[in-house]
Amino acid sequence: METQERRKRNPAIEKKISDIKREDIRVAVIGTVVELDSSINAATIDDGKSTLRVILPEGQFEKCEPGKLVRIVGLVAPAMAGDEIELKGELVQDFSKLDRNIYAEYLNA
Repeated sequence: METQERRKRNPAIEKKISDIKREDIRVAVIGTVVELDSSINAATIDDGKSTLRVILPEGQFEKCEPGKLVRIVGLVAPAMAGDEIELKGELVQDFSKLDRNIYAEYLNA
């Protein structure tokens, strides 16, 4: 009987947008959707201090609406322009019920 080797994903590290580095592999960020570009399935999110463009797969892009608080898990990638980075999103979660004050305490702990 042949055994299938299962590839393990890197864990997603919870980060503020401003703390994401090029060396990071997989991150999770929380922010408010501020812009959508349906031509490339991209959303821009803002965590109150920084913004980040996220390229999303079909089925996940539809979960984004302007003004909605979301958590996005994805792979860090260099952006097309300059030294910036962007996220190749894998998963979008609705975090509209998140208590932002408690979350801010958690990130700053």
